[in-house]
Amino acid sequence: MAFWDFDGTIIKGDIGIGLTDGGRVCYRSIIGSALAEGYSRIYRGAEAERRWRDDLARFSEIGPWLTQAFDVQMFAGARTADLTACAARKIREGRLDRWYFASSMAIWRALEKAGVLNFVVSANVEPLLRGVAESLGVEPERINACRTEVVAGRVTTKVVYPLLFGPGKTEAVRAIVQSRPHGVAVAGFGNSYKTDGDFLRYIGTQTLPGGARPLAVMINGGETVSGYSEHFLCVEQSAVVGNVGSLMKEDCE
Repeated sequence: MAFWDFDGTIIKGDIGIGLTDGGRVCYRSIIGSALAEGYSRIYRGAEAERRWRDDLARFSEIGPWLTQAFDVQMFAGARTADLTACAARKIREGRLDRWYFASSMAIWRALEKAGVLNFVVSANVEPLLRGVAESLGVEPERINACRTEVVAGRVTTKVVYPLLFGPGKTEAVRAIVQSRPHGVAVAGFGNSYKTDGDFLRYIGTQTLPGGARPLAVMINGGETVSGYSEHFLCVEQSAVVGNVGSLMKEDCE
């Protein structure tokens, strides 16, 4: 089993925020798309921008834990299937898979071909993020993110812990590995010491059958952090599937 962060690790930018280049929009936020289509009772239609300002304030004044929880809770009452379908449609229509990192996708596919199951562990909104499953060629259940309890197929306000942020990702990885007979984590990939460092260190310090060590890779993580980086392979990548060079004008609006 291999475990991946999604934003900044598989896709360039952040699917929950969107990606711009010099003022041009390369792709739009799937959260914003879901709000625009009326799936939240808190932020209606065109209020996606207000939600983003509120999110920044919550993150600064309250912290990431409640902020990540609220990003899911604000869709309370919406059908999870509708949210996933909305995101999948936006991904297809916007050709967001063009913005997947070429190296990440090459490794992802090679691992799958070798019989290694890839899982996503992300701090994004699970019912929306599961819309990427088709583009990655896996079943939605392998896409794990922040979620609430689901009642009658609908999002509720009751958060399911752990939240997949920092140590919460490590808890999620452990649970997924333990849920499968003879499950073993052979690799982990992330892009942030703050959100991914803990689970990458956990994977990188395990011992595999036969005494080998798993592979833990920090992608575009910036300055190394003591206590973490000695357990990682630190790399940089920029080429994306749709364009192996820098961003091209025709790729953005």
